[in-house]
Formats: sequence, C-alpha cells, structure tokens
Amino acid sequence: MKYIDRSQVGEPAILQESAAPTKEEEVDDGIYGHDEVKKALNQLQRGICCYCESRYNHTTFGDVEHFRPKKGYKQDEKDVLHKPGYYWLAYKWENLMYACEQCNRVYKHNYFPLKDRTKRFDPKVCDISQEEPLLINPYEEKNPENHLTFVGTAIKPLTDKGVASITYYGLERKELDEPRQEVYNDIIAFIDAVKIAEGTSAEAPMIEKLKARINGKIAAGQHTLMVKSNFGKYLKV
Repeated sequence: MKYIDRSQVGEPAILQESAAPTKEEEVDDGIYGHDEVKKALNQLQRGICCYCESRYNHTTFGDVEHFRPKKGYKQDEKDVLHKPGYYWLAYKWENLMYACEQCNRVYKHNYFPLKDRTKRFDPKVCDISQEEPLLINPYEEKNPENHLTFVGTAIKPLTDKGVASITYYGLERKELDEPRQEVYNDIIAFIDAVKIAEGTSAEAPMIEKLKARINGKIAAGQHTLMVKSNFGKYLKV
C-alpha cells in the first residue's frame, strides 16, 4: 500500500455538479461511477488497486470504491449490517477511490471498523468528525509503513490499524503471492550481481544499477511497501 496524492487530479465536474443524496434511495451509481470519475481515479492510480497494488485492469475493470460504505456498515465479522450507511458521501470526491474486485467485493464489502464504535456518526446529524477509522486510507495516510511492513513477501501488521487493513482488504490472500514474489526475485537478482562484483571495478556501477532498479519498481507503483520494507536500505548505500 502507498500514499496517493489526490491533489494531482482535479475533482470531476459531475461530482461538483451533483447534490449530495439526502437518503440511500437517492444514490445514483451513474454519478459516482461515471466515466469521468473512473478516468480521474485511473489517472491517479495508474491502473493499480489502491489497497493491494495489483493491476486490476489486466483482468477486470475494477470498481469505484467508497471508503466509507454508502449502503450500510459493519464493525467486524460478527456484526450485522447497520443502516443507513454513509449515503451522503456517495458523490464526495474525498470518499472515492478505485479498487480491484477482490479487495472491494470479496473482502471489504461494508466493513468499516472504528477505533471507538461509540463515536460512529449520528444518522440525524451525519457528522463524521469524531470518527477514527481502523482502516488505512491510502489517500490520507502518508506513511502506511507506520502500520504495515513486509518480511520478504509476507505482510505484517505493526498497529491495530495494520491488522484491520490486512483483514478487510485481504492483503494476505494467496493471489498476491506470485506478483509480489516476481518483484522480489527481480531485485534479489540484482543484489546477487552486486555481491559477485564486490571488490572489483564493477561493484560501484552494479550498486547504482541496483538503486535504479529499486527506484524503478517504486515508481511503477506496484507492491511499493514490500519493496521499501525489504530493499529501502540499499538506496542509502
């Protein structure tokens, strides 16, 4: 997971022109799911899921995802679905992101755990200012490494927020093992080449090539936290 700077793309006009729904029944998926919105989110995320960092456009179209679910919410797996959801945020640019179908439909669903559930919004007021989400918002959390890390290709939580994000985004699912391993192995191959070149005139050029490879993987936007957790130290050499 990585921080995504929403300010790099302007809010789509259709969202600015649409009044916030006053009840769930008024929510129009043709507004938040409009091509203009998808284009803007795709531009921000470059075809990469905001949660698991997979390329959703390789196999599916992906989903416009509501960080705060619009139709209802659950605190955890044992909870029932509570209504209403955050319907008035259905067209709110700050509440929208793009996710792969696995993260959105199989795992996150309507889960939206809070650190303190007693601070959940009052339906009569619709004020979320007291809420402390237990899920990492990639558009707000500038340092996801404070909550998550990797040991090899295995993701590990560092905080309660990390635990919840792994659980409700499905970040430990087996489908992510292979693409993470491919990125990991690619960099390991460069590290092996550096070790072979140690003590020779080729060592310094190989170190620079390794740094370029690591920076290239980070710039590509896939599995960036895994790359930084395992190989960030080489960028300081």
